[in-house]
Amino acid sequence: MKYSIALVQYLNTWPFSTGMKLMQLNETFEIHHAIPSVCARLYAEGKVDISLCPIGALEDLPVHEIRGNYCIGADGSVETVVLFSKVPLEEIRSVRLDSHSRTSNKLLRILAERHWCQDWHFYFEEGPHLSESCLMIGDKVFDHKKDYPFQYDLAAAWKEMTGLPMVFAVWIVRPGIPDSIMETLDSACALGLDILQNGDSGLDEWQKKYLIEKISYPLDHPKIKAMRLFLEMAESLDLVQTQK
Repeated sequence: MKYSIALVQYLNTWPFSTGMKLMQLNETFEIHHAIPSVCARLYAEGKVDISLCPIGALEDLPVHEIRGNYCIGADGSVETVVLFSKVPLEEIRSVRLDSHSRTSNKLLRILAERHWCQDWHFYFEEGPHLSESCLMIGDKVFDHKKDYPFQYDLAAAWKEMTGLPMVFAVWIVRPGIPDSIMETLDSACALGLDILQNGDSGLDEWQKKYLIEKISYPLDHPKIKAMRLFLEMAESLDLVQTQK
């Protein structure tokens, strides 16, 4: 049987995608590369068996199990989940959310209420134009850093508020997926991380530095604790629609 996987297409999944490629897992799995929100939707629609899924979407998904030894996390500043603004934090009145990830949208609302004590208006708006204040995630953050004088890293703010790392995405599987399948994926992730840290990755120096210093991949006990706290806080919020 050929299982299907949804894998986030950002730079931060480089160890996963590289390990899978080197182990030739495209012959074993059908791999779909997509933005985080689409990875969640593919699982919800039954189009994939395994997904690297944003944790903010977990509560709305069909039955699933969190499996594997790796995740997308950060223990402090992450640089690619950022509140950009043309005015200081205390002058912000409304924030444009990012349709690519429900997790980051929920994280921003948690921080606004519990950490920064701000009552902002949140909204979605399509189009490439830049808003006065906006949440931005993923690789596009690198392209827009120059456009905003005020920048607030959400993972760093979460660490300051809770003392815990932040988990953005975990591997989920449908019940009944054999342990050997996740063991294979874990091996691919471990291989990719080893090449990143010790081998010839072929990455630009800034990319390698970002992945090693800003992304924390092991799904360890502090991250599990942090994930549970995030989900508890998100559930307690009076959230408007945070994902289109």
